[in-house]
Amino acid sequence: MAEKKETEAEMWVEARSLMVDDQLRPTEITNPLILKAMRSLPRELCVLPQQQAAAYADTSLPLSAGRVLAQPLLTARLLQAADPQKGERALVVGAGTGYAAGLLASLGLSVTALESDSALAAQGQSFCQQLGLNVTWNIGPLDHGVPDNAPYDLIYFDGALCALPEFCTRDLAPKGRIVGLLQKAGKLPEIFRAREVSDETNSLMFTFLAEARVPVLPGLEAERQFTF
Repeated sequence: MAEKKETEAEMWVEARSLMVDDQLRPTEITNPLILKAMRSLPRELCVLPQQQAAAYADTSLPLSAGRVLAQPLLTARLLQAADPQKGERALVVGAGTGYAAGLLASLGLSVTALESDSALAAQGQSFCQQLGLNVTWNIGPLDHGVPDNAPYDLIYFDGALCALPEFCTRDLAPKGRIVGLLQKAGKLPEIFRAREVSDETNSLMFTFLAEARVPVLPGLEAERQFTF
């Protein structure tokens, strides 16, 4: 039994290394801390049991209720765009089963995870507790944010949205960043990074990086305050 567990552990270590070396490093993911975190964190614990064999495949994996665990490369691109720094405070919106939240925590950030699906949140909370990661979980509507733990240096949407909810400008720290995927009408979602403009208007400057196919997060489907 012990030999079997050791063999399984070695198998997952190899799978993580292959994911990093074959999927991430050849596609301009260059941040060594992100590569190290994704080489270490057990993604197989963030999928459904029947999906574990595909945990490190180059694809998004279905969870429940139309939600997915994002493709590893997409997660890496979002993290690299976010430029997370040790000691910062981050809010992960649509945290799902906790993979992105766990990566940010393993990079030394203090993470608040917001999830509307209680079953996904339970799996994510168990995952983070099992690994001793500094993540505080909240269950509630994704468009409300978690004002009690604000302000955040980073607001990370783990999925697509049609427009930024109002809480973003309310809860973002000065010089903070927002990353996610913006779904424009008739187009694929695009990875974006938004930063506060250096003036007194409280406006945001957006940079768009790449398209990706990922579902819109629940409650963030309709356009609200911002249009592009």
